[in-house]
Amino acid sequence: MPWLQDTAEASVWSLWQVTYRDVVILDSRNRVSAVFNLTQHDLALSQNRDQLKALFLAAARTVDTDKDGLPDDWEEAHFGDLSAKASDDPDGDGADNFSEYAFGTDPRDPKSKGFLRAIATPGRPDLLIVTFRRRAGSQVKFVVETSTDLIQWSASSSAIRVIEPFRNLFDGTGTGETTISLTTPIPGQSQAYVRVRAVPSATN
Repeated sequence: MPWLQDTAEASVWSLWQVTYRDVVILDSRNRVSAVFNLTQHDLALSQNRDQLKALFLAAARTVDTDKDGLPDDWEEAHFGDLSAKASDDPDGDGADNFSEYAFGTDPRDPKSKGFLRAIATPGRPDLLIVTFRRRAGSQVKFVVETSTDLIQWSASSSAIRVIEPFRNLFDGTGTGETTISLTTPIPGQSQAYVRVRAVPSATN
C-alpha cells in the first residue's frame, strides 16, 4: 500500500503512478498486478471486499504452464524461459531444480545452500529445535523425519513437535521459516538425525 511505503528516496507514488488510497497489488516478481482504489471501492460493501480478495488471490496464484512442477515465474526469473526441468541440476551442486525452488536457493549458483539451524531449546537445553528455510504456499509439501541410524526414517508426530509452522520473512524471495522440536530429550538418545524432504503437493 503506497501510503505506507512511499518515501522521498523511493518515490513509490511517482514510480507506480498511484493516487490517494490506491492499493497496488504486486505479483511474485514485484510487478504491478492490479490497482484497487479504496475511495472508489468502499470496503464497507461486501462486493468490494470480495473483489479485492479476488485480486489478491489472482496475484498469488501459481501458474505452471508446462506442468513440470516449477512455477513459470520462478523459471523465467532464473532461466529466462520455461525450458528448465524439475530434475535438472544446472549448477552441479547435487540439488535438482525442484529442491532449489522448494528451499529458496539459486539453481545457477553451487554456493547457494539451503538454510537449516539446529540449536538447544531456550529454557529446555535438553531438547533440540530445528529451523529451516522453505518456500511459501501449498505447492510443496515439507516432510520432517528423524532417524537413529540413517537407514530407517520416521515422520512420526510423536517424535516431532511443530513450534512455528511458517514465519514469513517478507524479504521478496517468497520463502519463510518453519521451526520444529524433537520431543525426545537429547541425553536420552545416543545419536539422532533429522532431515527435511520436499515433495510436490498432492493438490497440485
